[in-house]
Amino acid sequence: MSKHRGKVVEKVVLGGPYPIKKLADKLQISRNTLYQKFKKQDLSYDFILEVGSLIHHDFTQEFKELSPTLFIDRATHARKLGILQAKHVYLAARYDQLLRFLVHIAQKYPLSNGIAADIREMRTASEIGSSARS
Repeated sequence: MSKHRGKVVEKVVLGGPYPIKKLADKLQISRNTLYQKFKKQDLSYDFILEVGSLIHHDFTQEFKELSPTLFIDRATHARKLGILQAKHVYLAARYDQLLRFLVHIAQKYPLSNGIAADIREMRTASEIGSSARS
């Protein structure tokens, strides 16, 4: 007979120092919904891994079927990838703004040849990079 996954997770969660309300908030569900999930015998492994990640518990001890090859929470990785992509877009836009400002300053004020050459080099590299992204 297979383990009741929900009860196993509930026992670990309630036996640990992590407050149930805080866990529910981190999961973006209500406490009631969390308790309902604990009642599910076939609680999804993705959910179990997400809970484990939040409470810093390795559920592979309780569920041997969670081998290291399965220890990938795709939803979490997709969220993290989305965050990194958004940061990349933001930083690229800020870099372009800064570069435009530097070019403006270089055209308006006399700068040493070294600084002006550096700005021209950055502008050229930026133009090459933006054409490659297009």
